[in-house]
Amino acid sequence: MTLDDVLPTPILDDPFFDRPEGLDTYPPGTVLRERPVRMRALPAAVVPHTARQFVVRSTDSAGRPIPVTATLVLPDSPWPGGPRPVVVYNMAIDSLGSRCTPSYRVVHDAVDIDVPPMLPVLLARGWAVLVPDHQGPHMAYAAGRLAGHAVLDSVRGLRAIAPELADAPLAMTGYSGGAIATGWAAQLQPTYAPDVRFTGAAAGGLPADLALLRTTMNGQLGSGLFLAATVGLAREYPQLLVLANPLAAVLAATPLKDQCTIALAATGIAMVPVEAFTTVPDPFEDPGVRQVLDDNRLGGQTPQTPMYLYHGSSQVFLGDEFIPESGVLALQQQWCADGANVTYVPVWGEHLTAAVAGAPGMLDWIADRLAGVPASQGCP
Repeated sequence: MTLDDVLPTPILDDPFFDRPEGLDTYPPGTVLRERPVRMRALPAAVVPHTARQFVVRSTDSAGRPIPVTATLVLPDSPWPGGPRPVVVYNMAIDSLGSRCTPSYRVVHDAVDIDVPPMLPVLLARGWAVLVPDHQGPHMAYAAGRLAGHAVLDSVRGLRAIAPELADAPLAMTGYSGGAIATGWAAQLQPTYAPDVRFTGAAAGGLPADLALLRTTMNGQLGSGLFLAATVGLAREYPQLLVLANPLAAVLAATPLKDQCTIALAATGIAMVPVEAFTTVPDPFEDPGVRQVLDDNRLGGQTPQTPMYLYHGSSQVFLGDEFIPESGVLALQQQWCADGANVTYVPVWGEHLTAAVAGAPGMLDWIADRLAGVPASQGCP
C-alpha cells in the first residue's frame, strides 16, 4: 500500500483549496491567497460578523512546505478601547476527509458539528476568532507537530490580512483533537515562531500521550477514532504503511478515508483493533511505531505561555473514558519541572460532557489573560 492509497480525495468544487505553486520559495507564515466569505454554518443573524479565509505557507512534521487554510471571524460589535483581542480556536476536527476541514465546512455546510459550539460563544464576547485548519492539506489527524506549525503560521497569516490585530492580545484554546493542536502550538512557539506571543493557552481533554490510548480506545468503543488517528499519522509518517496488511488496503479503498468525525466515531461499534490491519501481531512494539508515538508525545519542549489544562476526572465524577487523565497529569508535572506555569483543573464528566463542564472555567481564564491579568502560579 502506498501513501496515495490513504490520502483523502482532494476538494474539487472550491479552487480556493487548490495547492499553490512554488511553496518552497516562501517563508513560513506567508499568505498566498485570501478571500471574504459568508459562513453558512454561522448565520450573521446569530452573531453579526464578517469573515475572511486565507492560505498560508506552513511546514509539515518533516520540515517540508505545505499550504494551510484558516478562517478569521470578526464580530461587528465595537470593541471598547485598544485592539480587539484574538482567540485562536482549534476545533476538534478529528476527521479524515478534506471536506471535513473547518474552512470548507463553514462555507459549504449549513450545519457545522462542534460540541460545545464554541465559535458563537467566543464571538459573543467580542473577541476576534481565528480557526486554523490544523490537520493540514492531507488531513493528518493526530499529527501534533504538523498541527502546531499550522496554528502558528495561521497566526502569522492573520497579522498580514488584518494588520490592525497584529499587536492585539492573543490567546488559544482547543478540546480533544483541538487540544493536540493547542498543546503543540504552545510547546513549539518558542523555537518555531518566537515572533508569535500568546497571553495564555487552554487545552481540554488533551491526548498528551497517544500510546496510552492503546488501553482505552483500541478495540473498544473508541476504536473508530483510534483507527482514524492511525490513518492520519500514516499520512504524515508513510513509513508506517509497511505494516499494513491486505485488509488495510481493502479498507483504504472504501469511502471511510473521506469521512468526518461522526461517521468515523460510529464505526467504533464494531470494536475492531488496529492489529487486524497489520502484518505483525503487536504493532505497538514495532520500533517505527514507537518512534512515531514518541515524536507525537507532548512534553519534549516547554511552553513559555501560561497553560490551563482541564480534563474529565473520576476524582470529581465519571472521568474521561477515552483519554486517560494520567497523561495530562504527567504532562503538567513535566512542564512544571521544566519551568512552565501550568494550571490543571479536573472537571466532572466523561470525554464529551467534560467539554461542556470545563468550558465556563476555561472561558473565564482566557478572559483574564486577554485582559492582561497575570496568571497565578498553577504548578503544584
